[in-house]
Order: sequence, then structure tokens, then C-alpha cells
Amino acid sequence: MLKKQYEAIIFDVGDTLVEHYPSQRQIYRERIASLGFTVDEKTEAAIAAAVEQATYKQITLEHNGAPRMSEQDFNEMLDEAALLCVTADKDRSMLFEKLRYIPLSKQELRVMPDALETLTKLKDLGFRMAIVSNHRAWLPEYLNQIGLADFFESIVVSDLVGVEKPDAQIMRIALNELGLNGESCLYVGDHPFDVLCAKSVGVDCAWLAPADSVLPESIPFQEDVRLSNLLDLLCFVGGKGSLYL
Repeated sequence: MLKKQYEAIIFDVGDTLVEHYPSQRQIYRERIASLGFTVDEKTEAAIAAAVEQATYKQITLEHNGAPRMSEQDFNEMLDEAALLCVTADKDRSMLFEKLRYIPLSKQELRVMPDALETLTKLKDLGFRMAIVSNHRAWLPEYLNQIGLADFFESIVVSDLVGVEKPDAQIMRIALNELGLNGESCLYVGDHPFDVLCAKSVGVDCAWLAPADSVLPESIPFQEDVRLSNLLDLLCFVGGKGSLYL
């Protein structure tokens, strides 16, 4: 196996180091169930995939210059995507109106399982670490409150720098702050845009995704490593800067 050297590992935050609870998958499962549908495992997976695909499509449109959707319109778009998995056209309009009056479940942030252990072991191995995240301006303070901020030399947040993934400029900002080139770094994230953003500037990417996940055809890259959970990263690390691909 190829042994490749890295100086730094750069992390996404949402659904990589911290997660929203309940998850988007859980929220839309419950929203559809609240309309009286029986949502089995197969249907739940279809709803989750439809919601993720709609989200990806809208973010791509906005990245290419389309106006940013309001939060209300965005949520209604996801409701409609979920309904398409369980309803016929003649039923959808009435059910969609019902969903308008069902509040979205509130989410809270919590640290992902194994995040602290993974970061601690990577630090012990001598890796430098940073963050590149599409997130709100309060993220650095939140990371400080939960005890993760001290692991990172650089925390680059889209709301603070005015550019967001998949725009490669946000990754370049982190590389500049670290004083490293792309070949010296590995990026860890859960979203297809993480792969696109990292690979666009020559940064290898560890994609945190189920084994059956497929990157959209619009992304001209593949991940370098597939991770089923965060601790999988440590299975590939043999020492300072070594990752087996």
C-alpha cells in the first residue's frame, strides 16, 4: 500500500466533528410519519436521499449564481422532496399544506462520537490540525466552549471570511494560515462538496460516508479514502504524517 506523508489534517465541522440532533434524516422521517404514513427503513432511506439530493442541487445553483433561497422556501422545498417519496401527485398538494403548519423540530449541537478521542490521538501523533467549515460566525466560540478549539491552529469559517465550500478559496485561506501547500494536507469531511473543494486545490480528501454512497456526476473527483466513522481515520495513520491509501 502507498504510504503518503501529511503535515496537517483539516476538518469539516458539521456531521464530522459535531452533529445536529435530531438529524435531518430523523426530522423528515417524523414529518412524513406525522401525516399518517408508515415509514419503514427503505422509505426512510429514500426520504433521506431525496432531501439530501434537493439540498445539494439548491446549494449548487446558489454557488453558480442563483439567488439564495429564504429559509422558509428552502424548508418547503425539502418537505416537497420528502413527500415525493410517499405520495401520488393528486395527494401531494393537500399533504404539503398540512406540513406547512407542522413546526420543524429544533436541533441542538453535540460532539460526534469519537471526535475527542480521534483529535487527541492525531495530536499525539504530531499532526497539525485546522478547520474549514461552512458555518455561522459563532462557531469558533462554540468550539472553545466544548473544548475542541485548542486542537486547531486555524479555524476558517465561511461567515467570517465571506466565501464557502465548494469555492476553493476557502481552502486556500486555511492553507495560507498553515503555511502549507495542498499536497501536505488531508481534508476530512462528510459532504460531496468537501471532496470537490479539497481536490480542487490538490488536497487529498477522506470522505466520511456510508460504503454505498456515490458522489454526484457533477463532481470530477473521487475521494482518496472512504471513512465509515471518524475513528477509521486512525486505522490509516501509521505514524506522524503517514496515511495508507
